[in-house]
Amino acid sequence: MKRRALTACIGALILPAMAACAPSGPSSGPLWIQPASEQARVLTPTPPVDDSVPSDEIERRLLAAQNAERARVGAPPLIWSETLEAEADDWARTLIETGRFAHDPRPHGHGENLWTGWGGRVFTPEDMVGDWIRERADYRPGVFPDVSRTGDWVAVGHYTQLIWSGTTHVGCAVETRADQSLLACRYAPPGNVDGLRP
Repeated sequence: MKRRALTACIGALILPAMAACAPSGPSSGPLWIQPASEQARVLTPTPPVDDSVPSDEIERRLLAAQNAERARVGAPPLIWSETLEAEADDWARTLIETGRFAHDPRPHGHGENLWTGWGGRVFTPEDMVGDWIRERADYRPGVFPDVSRTGDWVAVGHYTQLIWSGTTHVGCAVETRADQSLLACRYAPPGNVDGLRP
């Protein structure tokens, strides 16, 4: 069975450019992919997030998969945050319940990566994060947003958020319904900031 994953919509909290998501999955059935609102793109000051540890094997593997890629590029490891996990879980539940796939329009001040996949199979944490990491093929080091071989930062935006050296914390949640799985991750401080290097 052909697997297609809808890889991460980037939390474009800071950029004037539109965030985009690459649709994938079966062509039958509506899936609405919506960019972040202008309001959600404004950097919102937020209190520091908590340091915690993943509470289960899925969370540990999501964190490990992201930190392995960060280590590969020399970025410091991310720390798990229950606060960010709760935010990600709230939004992932909303998306899976409504059948939408879009960035959280509420101004939350954090980076956001989304992923979804279909096909009646179990997606591992490494599969999900791996789709973001595969964007590395189009990544080119530079000053954001000039970081993509394609000329469009959206082609690498999930990857740049994942490796963003100034990001210190992450929290993720996975939700499933029928044959769809959905992963939401929140990042603090957010990456993909114009004028900075990932």
